[in-house]
Parts: sequence; C-alpha cells; structure tokens
Amino acid sequence: MNNFYLIYGDDNGLVENQVTEIINKLKIDKDNIVTYSLNNTSMEDIILEASMFSMFGTNKVIIVNDANCFKDKVDNIEVLEEYFDKYNHDNYLIFALNGKPDTRKKVYKLIDKMGSVIAVKNDRDYLYNYVNKYIIDNNYQMSSNNIIYFLSKVGSDINNIKNELDKLMIYKDNDHNILKEDIDEMVIVNIDDEIFALTDAVINGDISNSMRLYNFFINHNYEQVQIIALLGSQFHFLFQVKRLYNQGKYKDDIAKILEVHPYRVKLALGKIYSYSEELLLSYISKLADMDKNIKLGKIDKGLALELFLINKDM
Repeated sequence: MNNFYLIYGDDNGLVENQVTEIINKLKIDKDNIVTYSLNNTSMEDIILEASMFSMFGTNKVIIVNDANCFKDKVDNIEVLEEYFDKYNHDNYLIFALNGKPDTRKKVYKLIDKMGSVIAVKNDRDYLYNYVNKYIIDNNYQMSSNNIIYFLSKVGSDINNIKNELDKLMIYKDNDHNILKEDIDEMVIVNIDDEIFALTDAVINGDISNSMRLYNFFINHNYEQVQIIALLGSQFHFLFQVKRLYNQGKYKDDIAKILEVHPYRVKLALGKIYSYSEELLLSYISKLADMDKNIKLGKIDKGLALELFLINKDM
C-alpha cells in the first residue's frame, strides 16, 4: 500500500466514504487514526505528527481534511514537499480535498508520483456499485431493478443514500430482502435533483423534459401551487448562489451564508455558469406575477403553470 493519498471530489460525503475505504484496506485500528484540518492546523504540526511513531501500534494514519494546499497557496508548503524525501514508512498521510487540485503544483506532482490520487464523483455507476456493496456487506439483498428504483427516489447525495439504506435495513431486519414495496413504504423522495432538472429544462426551452418532470411532481402528490412555489424558491436560490459566486465565495462559504446543505450549492454551481443574474431575475418576476394572478382569480393554476413550462405567455 502507498504511504500517501489524495482524495478529491465535489461531494464531501463521497470523499469521506473513499477515505474510510482506504483505512479499512490498511486495517488500521481507530486508536491509530489522527484527523486534522488544514484550516486550523499548521503544516508543520501535521508533518510532525506524521514523523512520529504511534504509541498504540506499528502503523498510524493521519487524515488531513480541507487539503487546500493542493489547489491554493498555503504557508510552509515546503515542509510537506521535504517530507516526501524522508517520510516515516510506518505512517500513512491521507489528504481530503473538496474540489479539484491544481495539477501544476509541485506538491501535487510529488503525491501523484509517490502515492495515489483518487478522484471521486457521484455518477450513476458509482452510486449503483456503492448501494450494491453496502447491501451485500450488511448481508441484505436488493435486486438490480430495485437498486435503480431506489436511486431514482433518493437522488445522488451519498449521505442521504446511506441514511435511507440504514432505515430500510432496520425495517427489513427480519428477512433481509428489500423489495420495491419496502422502498415505497420507507424511502422519502429527494426532490433536489428533480427541481434542479426542472429549472434547467425551463431555461433551456426543453418542453418535453419540463412536462416529464412536471408529471413527476404531480405523481408524487404535489399541487400546482406547490410546484410554482418550489420553482420560485429555486430560481431565487440560484440567483443568490450566482451573486455570491460572482463575489468570489467558495461552495462551503455559500452554504454557510445561505444556511443550506453543501450538496444543494454543488448542484447550483454546476448550473449557474450559463445563467445570467438578469435571466434568473426574469424568471423570478414571471413566477411572482403568475402567483399573483392565480390568487386574484385571473387564471387557472394548472393552465398558468403549463403555459410557463412550455414558455408561452399567459
């Protein structure tokens, strides 16, 4: 096994999951795991820890979260660069980074040469394999079709996926075979992915996808006025993220300011590059006018929403 790892990706849950997998493969006891954040710990202290032998065993793992030294300028990075020349072979350094590293940096080239660099992303294949492995590791069963169906309901946030799987396994503790009806009974639909997809379809004039997603919400017992409220809230959220991003804020900063889960901000950042503030404001205005006209009885709520989705004026 390598002594150095860099794990990076846009989903903190996936990064944490990959770190856990590496630790499990290394078979390191929890007493020999030390965790730091580069946001509040100096590089000198981290390297000092990595240089020392464990008091509880032969090997030790040092996890370094917020490892922005691989994409930003940080103080005393030379200490880490020098450590690669004379490192403690009994210890392992695992760097966890939210975002993408700068592959031009010397420290990146060193860890790429002497260790392992692992990029994680929550595409459908990864999520399917994660669910399948989690089910098998816990001695449960779920068919391929039911795994796909489960993922269609929970979205792509890895922490939410794990929580819903844990809930299902407690529910099916007697026979350990998870069926479609169990998923319908226990799993809460995560609408974040769908509402992002709907706003994207509206902006891009994708009428077929807009109507498909509209029917998704109707089939999940959302009233038209609720869908209008969701769209209005979503366009407002996208506008806030866009403005904060233009002000130089990073994902985690935006999540703290808006008091939302970082996953929602990550989804928004993947969309807003092609959206102008003016465009988002125009949709916010349209939805506000629609809501007012419905309340005044000037237009039917279903007709108003369908006209909006097919980009027709009321």
